[in-house]
Amino acid sequence: MRGKEIYLNESDEKITTNEIEAFETEIGMVFPLDFKNFYLKSNGGYPEKELYTGPFLEKNPNTGDVFEQDTDVDKFFSLNEIKFEYGDILDEEYIPNAYVPFARTSFGNLLLIRIDECDLYGHIFFSNHDLFDSNKNQFTISKVCNSFDEFIDRLEEE
Repeated sequence: MRGKEIYLNESDEKITTNEIEAFETEIGMVFPLDFKNFYLKSNGGYPEKELYTGPFLEKNPNTGDVFEQDTDVDKFFSLNEIKFEYGDILDEEYIPNAYVPFARTSFGNLLLIRIDECDLYGHIFFSNHDLFDSNKNQFTISKVCNSFDEFIDRLEEE
């Protein structure tokens, strides 16, 4: 259960459960409840304070080096922006379709939630467009944490 509250400025109009379910039907996958509850409260927007993910591990696919990474959260996408960004992923194929972008960093990287039926369902990931995995022909994707609630709880102010 999430304990921390995140306040967003410039949120889009409130959305309904029906709007989320319509998108889930469209993509054939279901978002975790913690993610839906966040979006029912705030439909995207800019964090009131500068927020950072805290440390996670990232592996350079070209060298095999593993290093500690963290990133800011510049903007949470609205549901309409999520639809657009997800469509872009499908068109470009630089991120597998099991990952849905929900936020971006100030450097234009994406934060993703995995929503296919697997052990990683609901986990949060960072997509680094500066570390291209030439073997997979995709951006490097690194796990940040195990759930959306955990992601929110781990966000740190500068």
